[in-house]
Amino acid sequence: MFEDGISEIPAKAMLGRHRLTSVEIPESVKRIGDWAFAGCSHLERVKMPPCELGKGVFRDCGALKCLDIGRGEDTAALLAEAARWDVQYLVEPGTAGSREWFALWDSWLFRFLEEEDAEGYSGQVPCGEEDFGTSDAAAYESGRRREKARRCLLRLMHAESLGEAEKKRLQNYVSEHTAGSPAGEEAWKLILERYAEEEAWYAAFAEAGGVNEDNLEQILEEIPESANRMKSFFLRREGGGRDPFAMLGI
Repeated sequence: MFEDGISEIPAKAMLGRHRLTSVEIPESVKRIGDWAFAGCSHLERVKMPPCELGKGVFRDCGALKCLDIGRGEDTAALLAEAARWDVQYLVEPGTAGSREWFALWDSWLFRFLEEEDAEGYSGQVPCGEEDFGTSDAAAYESGRRREKARRCLLRLMHAESLGEAEKKRLQNYVSEHTAGSPAGEEAWKLILERYAEEEAWYAAFAEAGGVNEDNLEQILEEIPESANRMKSFFLRREGGGRDPFAMLGI
């Protein structure tokens, strides 16, 4: 897609290429221009050198999950998350993967967790900036809780340089928003509706306390037939001595 030897990818070079799913950027590239890949809604994976990034390079790349600069899977996943949300001070390939960078990433996450669930609602309706897809206040707040749970699980899955106290805090958020929780079931609904086919996600959910003795029956009942792999996983992990075949209706 890009010739070896080029030193820069121009601004808006691939803007809005909705069919683009992956890209490998030559090692010769020293800078990627503003909004070069913005709006590439199906872009999932990018392999690139740790070069300078302009403004909004990956803005509105909602499917992005790997920004590989050769510093490991955890850095690639968390750097992609920062790029998706256009957190400019975290999208710094030169420092990404350092202990200090992980600490900054965690500070960004915990600030988000501490925000009120209604944060931003009053301003997003008239401006049309419905990041969580609704003008209904309750649904907006639920969407924020779901996004908080998603980022918690992402960090738990990519836990390099994550301290025990921070890990426990993230696990608590997930377990406080699981099936049967009075605070809301957003963590469970996220898994059920978005990640039922991705074992890494529902394993992290279970490890965080999302599945327990009190809610196992509810969870098993709500898992659709198409997700028997997840049901089997939860049964093996939480089901104790119960017959998994009987529980699966086999």
